[in-house]
Amino acid sequence: MSGVVKLFVGDVIRTRKKHPCGGDVWVIERVGADVGMTCRTCGRYVLIDRVKLERRIREFLERGSEETPLLPPLLPPRPVRYPEPPRRSRRPEPAPPPAGPRRRIVKRAGQT
Repeated sequence: MSGVVKLFVGDVIRTRKKHPCGGDVWVIERVGADVGMTCRTCGRYVLIDRVKLERRIREFLERGSEETPLLPPLLPPRPVRYPEPPRRSRRPEPAPPPAGPRRRIVKRAGQT
């Protein structure tokens, strides 16, 4: 098949290459850049590049519907509540202790 092939969810296809289980009939379950499909023989789910799959399709056994399935209605967004910043006390914080050891001035006897 040449060109772009229209693929729909629910399509049943036969491929040129067989699956290791021996089956060559697949049901398409996801369509996008990668196509997700399930083997009808063993039930294995496989993701394959769309371009590779388009080359491997031998025939369409059934066609799925062109309609996209309806998504459930979206819920309204919840309001975002940010935590309140911590309140500052009115009293100033005590000054941090000086860095390093304290130096003492010591006068020795006999020195002026």
